[in-house]
Amino acid sequence: MPGDYSVLSTIHDEIGMDAFARHITPQIINFAQRNDWLGRQVVDIGCGSGVSIRWLAQHSYVVTGVDSSPAMLNIAKQVVASQSLNVSWQQQDILEMNNIGGQDLALCLDTLHEFSSLRELERAFKNIGDTLKEGKLLIFDMYTIEGLIKRNSLGDFLEFDNNRLCIFIQNRFDYERQVQHRDYIIYRKQPDDSWIRQNTQRILRTYPVQAIVALVNRCGFEVNYVLNSNLTPHRPSDSTERVIIIAKKR
Repeated sequence: MPGDYSVLSTIHDEIGMDAFARHITPQIINFAQRNDWLGRQVVDIGCGSGVSIRWLAQHSYVVTGVDSSPAMLNIAKQVVASQSLNVSWQQQDILEMNNIGGQDLALCLDTLHEFSSLRELERAFKNIGDTLKEGKLLIFDMYTIEGLIKRNSLGDFLEFDNNRLCIFIQNRFDYERQVQHRDYIIYRKQPDDSWIRQNTQRILRTYPVQAIVALVNRCGFEVNYVLNSNLTPHRPSDSTERVIIIAKKR
């Protein structure tokens, strides 16, 4: 299940957890447009701190941000409000999501690999499908097994250190279940110069790419593209840390 973002929200952007969405969002939209996607209504599911939303809203898309974490939504709202961008917000869990419809694109970045089973992913895909018009697109990413192993290979390390904040990371990998655990140990300086410690973790799971594609197809979509992280077509022999899947609602 998703990590404890009441804690992770306090370090999310500071340690670059927003980097993938920030980098890939403009490229994804450009790819979709070059391959005949048209639309203005976009729902960003698992929007986090809102980096994709900010880019979309700045480029005149009509955006709805959805996240289960009130802490992450508060961060996203503050930044968007400071830039006077027009965005709608929904605090909803993907597994229970409803009352969102008529969208031309559902974007779901760095989110779906937090679910713990194919059954949960199936529920997520079906709920996302309900947000979309017929013939419109779902675009999401998933770590590959290779990507999670590489993420784990960093071992234990000091992620961030200054005079007010210190973050240690510990990595563990369950090869049988293909699950990667990342533990965050956070030391934060207080106004009285004392330090407090917080612990949280993020657990990521993945599956063979073929299994994910088959599941998406069973959930009312037609997978149009399976891409590497550089947005070139993915082949089974390719080395890549993530795949990006583009599927059209049937």
